[in-house]
Amino acid sequence: MKPGRRGEGVIVKTFLIYSGLAYLALAIQGLLFTGTKPDLVLVLVCFYSARHEQGRGMAYGAFTGLLIDVSGGFIVGPNIVGKTVAAVLTRTVRDNLFEWNIVVGAFVVAALSVIDLAVVNICYETFSKISFVNRTWGTSVAGSVYTVAAAAVMFPLFNRSRDALWH
Repeated sequence: MKPGRRGEGVIVKTFLIYSGLAYLALAIQGLLFTGTKPDLVLVLVCFYSARHEQGRGMAYGAFTGLLIDVSGGFIVGPNIVGKTVAAVLTRTVRDNLFEWNIVVGAFVVAALSVIDLAVVNICYETFSKISFVNRTWGTSVAGSVYTVAAAAVMFPLFNRSRDALWH
C-alpha cells in the first residue's frame, strides 16, 4: 500500500455504510412518499461515485440498482443498468472538472435523473409489456425536480474532507 492511501478496510467500511444508507433511502421512499418520489438512491450513487474511483462507483451503482430491482419484484436489470450508467457518468464529469460544488452536483443529478428514467423506461418497454407512452411527462419532471432538491439538501452531509466517515 502506498503511503497516504486509505486502507482496504476503510473502503469496505465506506461501501457498507453507503449500502446501509441505500436500504434506508429505499425505506424512506416507500414509507414517506406517495405518488411522485425523489430518487434518493440515485443521489447516493452520485455522491459515492464522485468520491471513489470509477470501478468502485460502478460496483456501488450496480449493487443499489439490484436492490431496487429486487425490492420492486418485477424485472431484474433496468435499475442495475441505470444506476451503473449514472455512476460512470458522475465519475467522468468529476474527473473532468476542477471543483465539485452544489451547483455542479445539482446539474449532474438533474441530467442523470433524466438519463436514469430513460434507461429504466426503455428497458421496461423492451423486456416487458409495460408501456410508458401514455404516461404524462409531468410525473417524470416532478420526480427529477424532487431528486435535485434532495441532492441539494444532502450535499452538505456528503461534501466533507477525505478523512470524514462518509468518504
